[in-house]
Amino acid sequence: MSVFWERIERLKVQMDKAGLDLVAITTAPNLRYFSGFVPHLDERFNALLVSQREVVWVAPQLNREQIEAHVHFPLISWRDDEGPQNAIHQALQMLGQPRSLGIDGAGRADFLLRLQEVARPQNSQSADGIIALLRQIKSADEIEQLAFAAAQADRAMQAAMQACRPGVTEREVAWVVESFFRQDGAEQVDFTLIASGPNGAFPHHHSSERRLQNGDAIIIDIGATLNGYKSDITRMVYLGEPTAEFLNAYAAVNQANLAARGKVQAGLSAQEVDRAARNTLKEHGLAEFFVHRTGHGIGLDIHEPPYIMEGNQTPLQAGMTFSIEPGVYLVGKYGIRIEDIVAVTDQGVRVLSQTSHDLVVKSS
Repeated sequence: MSVFWERIERLKVQMDKAGLDLVAITTAPNLRYFSGFVPHLDERFNALLVSQREVVWVAPQLNREQIEAHVHFPLISWRDDEGPQNAIHQALQMLGQPRSLGIDGAGRADFLLRLQEVARPQNSQSADGIIALLRQIKSADEIEQLAFAAAQADRAMQAAMQACRPGVTEREVAWVVESFFRQDGAEQVDFTLIASGPNGAFPHHHSSERRLQNGDAIIIDIGATLNGYKSDITRMVYLGEPTAEFLNAYAAVNQANLAARGKVQAGLSAQEVDRAARNTLKEHGLAEFFVHRTGHGIGLDIHEPPYIMEGNQTPLQAGMTFSIEPGVYLVGKYGIRIEDIVAVTDQGVRVLSQTSHDLVVKSS
């Protein structure tokens, strides 16, 4: 049995527990997870439909041959001039008429409406919860794919650090990173966040035309997709001589990162990892400037369960992978963030990001 059929069978178990008769898989990460292939996705109805009885892919005619070359599920196609209703009806004859329908939460609303129109289920709901139970526990192969992606991000980070110098714009540094990722084989570049000086106080700053200058602390937060799996890493560069205040804050954030990493172990709750980072910053009088969660799961999506935050009592399990990224943000001055990707193991934690935490100081 292929890994994809195994995943489908595990999905069926969760469907039975959740009382779902039919699940529609429509988003690229979920299609890749359950089938190993993602066709070109647009406004045309395209869904892998799973019931206890059967698995059927309903797809536009123009995708048919491509899907059949990669996937071995039964496929029913439809033409642009006829619409997908009849194909969905044919699929339901094989799948069974559902009383309850689940669909991935990030899917298109019009896909759900199409299914509801034909299937007429008594209730519809997000299937994200049951899918997350499967996807958040990575196989050994998935963790290696994430390690490959992390290694690529480490290489891209070196290019970003070298590009930081007075006079260049944030966007010019971002373009260096994007070019490196693409030349290094990334499928896509997901984000290149370069936040210099006061812009660093905005955790989700968009790289701008601001020119780097002496006295700037620069947050470099980058990520891309390699073989379907995501990378995410954040490091810091300082132009000129760092102030004592900045160095003290940087040391505190680094200690918070290491404290959270050191807390990771199977059986401990996700919120305990968050607390380790937050309590460290509290000891340094900086907790009020840590304005986001400590981390997020990562895999085929850049943000996915488990979320490393207060209130999440989910026990960590071997195979979970997530970021650890404490930060402090002082409006009008600077921001600091240090981010790694880690995997929970039976022995503790494996850190996938290998770039040193040492602050890179570049004198003019």
